[in-house]
Amino acid sequence: MELEVLRELLESNIKRTSNPLGVSERECGKWAEDLDIPERGEVLLYTGCLYQMAPQIELFSDLLRRLESIGPNFLDLSMKLYASFLSMGIDVSAPIKLMKKKSRYLNILKNIAYALRESGVKFACLREEPYNGVLYHDLGLDELFEKQMMRIAEKIREAGAKEVITVDPHSTYMLKYHLTEYLDVEVFHYSEILLKSYEPTRKGLEVTLHDPCYLARWSDSTEQMRELLRKAGVILREPEFSRKFTGCCGGPIESIFPNLASKIAEKRLEELKSTGADKIVVACPICLLNLKKVAGGLEVLDLAEVVV
Repeated sequence: MELEVLRELLESNIKRTSNPLGVSERECGKWAEDLDIPERGEVLLYTGCLYQMAPQIELFSDLLRRLESIGPNFLDLSMKLYASFLSMGIDVSAPIKLMKKKSRYLNILKNIAYALRESGVKFACLREEPYNGVLYHDLGLDELFEKQMMRIAEKIREAGAKEVITVDPHSTYMLKYHLTEYLDVEVFHYSEILLKSYEPTRKGLEVTLHDPCYLARWSDSTEQMRELLRKAGVILREPEFSRKFTGCCGGPIESIFPNLASKIAEKRLEELKSTGADKIVVACPICLLNLKKVAGGLEVLDLAEVVV
C-alpha cells in the first residue's frame, strides 16, 4: 500500500478517536470494568491499548492481504474509499466490529491484573486509556508521536501515579525511553513485578519462547520472562535465534506489505519449530496474532496465558 494512502487512513481514524485504528480511549479502558480497580493510585497498570486493538489489527491485515492479491491499485482505491467514508463520519467497519473476537486478548489483560493482585500489588488503571503511540514512532510521524506522549503523561499525572506497570513490549519501550522526557515516572514490564512475589501454578509444559523485538533488542529485557516460565515449571526450548538476535514476526510491515509480513512470520515460525516443542510462547499481542495465523498445528500462547 502506498504510504500516502496509509497516511490518509490514519488521519481519518486519529481525528475521530486519537487512535490509528479508530479504537476510542473509552473502549481501551473497558477491559477492567468488572474488576473493581481504582482509577487513581501511586502504581498504574497501563495497557497501551494494543491487546484491545489486536482483533481489529488481525481483521484489517487479513483484508489487506486479500486486496493486495487482487492488485495494488485496487488495494489503494479501497483504502482511499474507506478513509473518505471515515472523514464523513461513516464507520464502515461497524459490521466487522460485531465479529471481533475480543475475549482472548482481554482475558490476557485480566490474567495480568489477577496475577498482580495475587502478588499483593495495589494498582490503579485508566477508564479512558490513550494508545501508546508506537505506530507514529515507527512511521516517523514525530508531531503525532509527541502529542501522544504528552497525552499519556497527562493521564498518568491525573491518576497520581509515580510508577507504571506495562503489559506489552511496545508500551514498555515507549514509556521507559520516551515518556520520561515529559514525566518523571518509573516504568516496569509486568514480568519484572511478578518475579518478585507471584507464585504461578506449575504447568509442566514444554515450550519455545519467542523474544519480542521491543523487549529483547530495544529494552534489553530477556531473562524475566524465562525466569517466570521456569518458576511455573515450564521447560524452555531455545531456538537458534533468540534474545537480542531474535527473529522478527513480520508485524512492523503488516499495514504496508501484508503478504511479505506473512512470509517473514513463516520464516520465524520455522526457526521456532526447529526446537521440537509443540507450543510457542510470546509476550506481545502483535507477535501473537502474526505467528498464530501461520502456526498450523502449533499452539501459540501469550506469556500471561501460561504463567497465570
